Formats: sequence, structure tokens, C-alpha cells
Amino acid sequence: MSDTLSLDIQASIQWLFEETLDLSTVSDHSKVDFLRSVSDGTADGQADKIWHDIRTVASGANDDLDLTSLSQTIHSSVITINLAKVKALFIVNTATAAGERLYLDSSVAGALLGPFNGNATSRIEVPADSPLLLTNLIAGWAVANGTSDVLRVTNDGTGNIDYKIVIVGTSA
Repeated sequence: MSDTLSLDIQASIQWLFEETLDLSTVSDHSKVDFLRSVSDGTADGQADKIWHDIRTVASGANDDLDLTSLSQTIHSSVITINLAKVKALFIVNTATAAGERLYLDSSVAGALLGPFNGNATSRIEVPADSPLLLTNLIAGWAVANGTSDVLRVTNDGTGNIDYKIVIVGTSA
């Protein structure tokens, strides 16, 4: 049985900033967009695997995701996604209280270090009610079983935090 993946990755910010003066109003109105369509495959700029979930991390706990063995139920069947490269990572911290932060943490043994520029002691913060989108669509970040296959999500907040996550990558 074969599968095919096609996806669009999009980020956008649009604004209207106005200053009222004595005789006029000065406006700054613009938009910055990022939109990439990704076709099915394992070459540069392509992806053939996607994994997604809604997860909960208890206060003071970690959620370690093994990127070479991500389980998911699709159409009542459990499948396992094995990634060789990560091309995009999207996380939404659904907590709504200030201070309920999540972190991507590279300090775990076997961590995926690519998004951290190879640094094994870094953290990327995902504040409450905020998204994080990291992409490396052309080359991807290499995943190697046992050496660079763990994505750690850490909760240092005071309560359990639910988060949504999508990981896009390649099988080779």
C-alpha cells in the first residue's frame, strides 16, 4: 500500500498601526507572508512523513518523543512513523495562563540537535497561548536512531499543559 503527502506550510503577520496627529492620521499597514508547498518525496524541499498529536505534559515533567518510533492511530490502525530527517516542527502551547511555558530542550541524551544549532544545552521557549514553527525545508535536520532521535518537550509551569504538535519529515 502506498501513501502520498502534500502540504502547505504558512505563517503570516498582518498589521495596521495608526498614529493620530492634529490634522491627520498616519498609517502603517502591511503584511509579511511565508507560504511553501511541499511535495511528496525524500529529496531537498520534499517530505513524505507527517505525525501529529495533542499531548499533555505534567508540571515539572518531560515528554520525550522518539522520532524513529512515533505511534499514531489512523483509520483504527496503529502505525509507526520512523523519521530520517525533520523538515518542519509546529507546536502550539494551548495553556492560557501567564508562566505556563513549554520548552524544546536539547539536554536529553540522544536529543535532536539540529534545531539548536548543534548545542546540547539549549532550550527554545513556547510561551502560553503561543505557536512555534521551525522549518528546514530544503535539507532537514538529520535523525539517527539512538544518537539524535529524541525531541524533548519540558513543562516548567505550575499545572499540566496540553499542546498540539505536528512533525513533518522524510523516511530517508
